Amino acid sequence: MKRKNNIYISLSNPFTEIVAQIFWIIKNWRVAQRLSIGFSIILLQLVTSGFSLADPEPLKPARLKLGFYAHSATEVASLSDIEVSMNFWAKEFMTQGAREIGFEITDGGAVLFDTMVDMRNAVERGEIDMVIAPPILLVRYFKRHELQDGFAGVLAGKRSDSILVVTRRDKNIKNIGDLKGKHVLLPANDDFAEMYLDSLFLEHFHKPIQKVAGSIDKQNKSSRIVLDIYFNKADVGVVYLNAFEVTSELNPDIAQKLTILEQYSIKSRSFSFFVRGYPFAKEMSSLADYKFKNSERSKQILEVFKTSEIDTCKISELEAFEKFYQRYQSLKKQYQP
Repeated sequence: MKRKNNIYISLSNPFTEIVAQIFWIIKNWRVAQRLSIGFSIILLQLVTSGFSLADPEPLKPARLKLGFYAHSATEVASLSDIEVSMNFWAKEFMTQGAREIGFEITDGGAVLFDTMVDMRNAVERGEIDMVIAPPILLVRYFKRHELQDGFAGVLAGKRSDSILVVTRRDKNIKNIGDLKGKHVLLPANDDFAEMYLDSLFLEHFHKPIQKVAGSIDKQNKSSRIVLDIYFNKADVGVVYLNAFEVTSELNPDIAQKLTILEQYSIKSRSFSFFVRGYPFAKEMSSLADYKFKNSERSKQILEVFKTSEIDTCKISELEAFEKFYQRYQSLKKQYQP
């Protein structure tokens, strides 16, 4: 500690001592007037630097590994586009945002799985922090207690999507009972669409769809199914509301010529859930919700998956699919040899 003009400056802790001396100077203005200009400048520099003496709190290291079921979005994007978008999301988009809330994603990326069995095994090995797949597959390969809340892509205005059974109005098809011997179109790589229509056939005919329909074909895109029904290339098809609305906007006559026989509401075609035990689930979920609402770059990701917004998704929202799958299995056991 050195003394000058009754002002004490601690060389070991300049910030604390100098702040105290400033108040002393204010009370003793005459003494302050005798301070040299040079000393005043030094004093100002010390005070200014004192506010930066404390190091910023270090970022907490975090991992974010996404597991994506590859066939869940091939209708709207190629596998290469999906992989690029998912890795951009995990490695760049979320990493940048994580720093703003005190985290550093040191290990981020996405893994595309060809089968749900492979995804399940990766989760058991601790290699995946979030699973992204159709809800009907999630309830088949995971228990609810193994996952925790996440988010899902939804339609504009946070509307739910729906799976539809559509046909032409002039076909004189009024209900499922009129589909015997008809030409049916289903979306490819879509277990839920196939289960849903099969369950309707089992309930009405007490037989699986393969024993009732005249023929069954699959298309890669719902929009293609809508157009094939419209141009009378098939009798009935299973499509999603989003695709039906977009196609009808491009050709308003579609909404006039086609009618909906059955409809089943779903929040989204795919759900994203954090694996139980992932320590940053709450922070990452809030971050994703904020970033997708406020970032222009997020539109690039949403566009790839043909969705408008991100909404929170509770584990409890799997319950409806659990009940559906149990009901479907019961119908198969009862009516399918």
